[in-house]
Amino acid sequence: MKLRNLILFAILTTLVSACNFTLAEDVTPPPGYVSPTPVPTLVLVPPQMPNVENGKAIFAEKCAGCHGATGMGDGPQGIQLGVTVPAFGLPEIARPAILADWYTTVTRGRMDRLMPPFNSLNDQERWDVVAYAMTLHTTEDQAAKGRKIFESKCVNCSTDLFKDQSRMSAMSEVDLARIVKQGKDSIPAFGTDLSDDDMWAVAVYLRSLSLDTTPAVAAAPASTPTAEVAPVNETSVAAEAGTPSAETTPVATRQAAATNE
Repeated sequence: MKLRNLILFAILTTLVSACNFTLAEDVTPPPGYVSPTPVPTLVLVPPQMPNVENGKAIFAEKCAGCHGATGMGDGPQGIQLGVTVPAFGLPEIARPAILADWYTTVTRGRMDRLMPPFNSLNDQERWDVVAYAMTLHTTEDQAAKGRKIFESKCVNCSTDLFKDQSRMSAMSEVDLARIVKQGKDSIPAFGTDLSDDDMWAVAVYLRSLSLDTTPAVAAAPASTPTAEVAPVNETSVAAEAGTPSAETTPVATRQAAATNE
């Protein structure tokens, strides 16, 4: 009995060793094999200040179908997905969010949440659209109120921190509100007499210092009439962390109108 067990043990050991040896060997790829597309490189700092107006145009074309025109997660395509589309038009969703995280989702996608990568956008366009998405829970009046409060309580304060893209891309609105309440670097604490509404208004204003709100420059018109390039649809799906769905025509091409001399 013991002898038979020893023989079986020896046979199993040999088989396992053989399997391990086979698995360790290099396998020659079959003819025509194409390696998977490499993961896009992340540029976690905007190449230049994100342009909100350009982001607005991108959002209307690529994102509103799933996320809704106001970012409430109620777009007609998003409703059909079978997953919850984040409503980053709500303060409770947008305030703790970090721009670099949203940019990462737009760049690489979240297929577990039916969110494709937006290969049709370059890095700056991805930053533009997430910057615009970050403004959907705010208003111009709120930012103006925040500026008034900041300038009255912090007359000689430097705003350089809030114009530093490398730092602002990694900071949430919650982080900015904490600075308002507790102070940081050259910014003194605003005190306990500041209401929550005023605190968030100042945080919105500070965020705006890192964003470009001037209209984006459209491509120069052609000298002869040209047909507009029809957009090519990618998968119309939505994502985690408040990010858009996709198409492929460059934004500048879509915005340029054909004109006659």
